[in-house]
Amino acid sequence: MVVLLVIITALVLVFVFYQKKVRYNLVTISENKVYNSGAVPPEKLANFVSNYKIKTIIDLRDGLVQTRLNPETKKQVNAEEYAADQIPGLHYFNLPTDQIPQDSTVQKFLKIMDDPKNYPVLIHCHHGVGRSRLFSSIYRIEYENFTNEKARTNARLFWEFGSNFSKNSGKGIYLTNYKKRELQK
Repeated sequence: MVVLLVIITALVLVFVFYQKKVRYNLVTISENKVYNSGAVPPEKLANFVSNYKIKTIIDLRDGLVQTRLNPETKKQVNAEEYAADQIPGLHYFNLPTDQIPQDSTVQKFLKIMDDPKNYPVLIHCHHGVGRSRLFSSIYRIEYENFTNEKARTNARLFWEFGSNFSKNSGKGIYLTNYKKRELQK
């Protein structure tokens, strides 16, 4: 019994390491259309976007103020932008945001997502489990007709721990209260 528990624990740890350090918390939001991840090292960016045929990167980091949730530096953000600029045909947008976005940032995000030429899109923040999942949830509400509740509950995957998108968390409350745009006539 103990051996089985050790094997299961080891497999879970290998999976978590693989997901975080090899796949950068990559999650498919909409197959061949929208992906969500953590930051990809600049030296690996070209292969990463090529593998997923990414045409647009939306980077939600700013790097000006480091916190536990936003540990990136401006140097890291600039290095990614420079690496993205070296990849022919790739569009890079830096939309810095706090954990709960300003309406103006959401409007800029939606403008990017409204353009079919931008797809497939990679939305990412530092870890790939907070800000980027919030914006991926907004995408699902706006473009895939998810209800607010379904988008909120789908923001976390079964192997991830934490209450980032619980009903009473800041992000959970934001998604619950998010108002989908009115259809243009």
